[in-house]
Amino acid sequence: MTYPLRPHREHQLRDAVESVREPQVERIMAIFKFFCDESHDSTNQKRKPGDPPFEPKSYVVSGFFAEEDVWSKIEREWKRRNELEGVLRFHAAHLNAGTREYDGWSKNRRLTYSKEILRILKRQHRKLHGMSVGMFVDEYRRLISPEGQIKLGHPYLVCFKSVIAVVAEQMDYAGYAQSDRFSAIIDRCEFETEAVKAFYGMKDNSMFKYGHRLADCISGDAEEFIGLQPADFLAYETFRLMHGKRKGVTKMRAALGTMLGTNGFLGYAFEEESLNRIKEAVDTMPSVPNGFVVIPPYIED
Repeated sequence: MTYPLRPHREHQLRDAVESVREPQVERIMAIFKFFCDESHDSTNQKRKPGDPPFEPKSYVVSGFFAEEDVWSKIEREWKRRNELEGVLRFHAAHLNAGTREYDGWSKNRRLTYSKEILRILKRQHRKLHGMSVGMFVDEYRRLISPEGQIKLGHPYLVCFKSVIAVVAEQMDYAGYAQSDRFSAIIDRCEFETEAVKAFYGMKDNSMFKYGHRLADCISGDAEEFIGLQPADFLAYETFRLMHGKRKGVTKMRAALGTMLGTNGFLGYAFEEESLNRIKEAVDTMPSVPNGFVVIPPYIED
């Protein structure tokens, strides 16, 4: 079964709609933004000459959803904090390891920087919502047929399409105006072209009932689009959470745990039972390559 990493319904977009909607005022279409990044295991492993590259063991695709005014506040404060620290961008994995731009930083300095960054997100309260979808690749390759994997796509793309579907579905669930839509901005990666194509495929597909929520999709660098840096934080923390759960660790890391009491968050992970439940439908239902989309809340139900 697809399990929610934070299963409380009160953390959904329904809470945000009351704070961004002006009561008794009919408004025109609003475009929200969803900044999206991914996290996966390192592939920098030793291999013999001629061996194919190692495939990551897992993928997580995560992002934050908010209106334009909220993102303007986040970007302004985030940029100021980076400038004070003398770094071009926030990078969660390197910060935790004390490498690259954080080489030579003391543990206390790295912790202080992380807390200041986190406060920027927490100040937005329920006007900022996080979404994550993860997958363990070994289970996907073992349980979904080769034909099904063509329909669903690469594990990254399965997670990307699902997290986009979750955002769109949640806008309907929360009662946003039917004209409201969101734009997706994704961090550059080897799958960015396929991801953008999949986004527009979902938007134009009449069989996807939430396609009207999708506006446009572009890829960019985290230095250019500062909103991708909070997405990097969420992808890293959700990745750690998902791996912890697989190992039986139930305690959530403090960075993510303290945010959840303030901001909204929905997290899902494909695992063995959920993949078993969808594989027959994937095999039997017609779909173009990378055209099959799974909405995790429906699997859970």
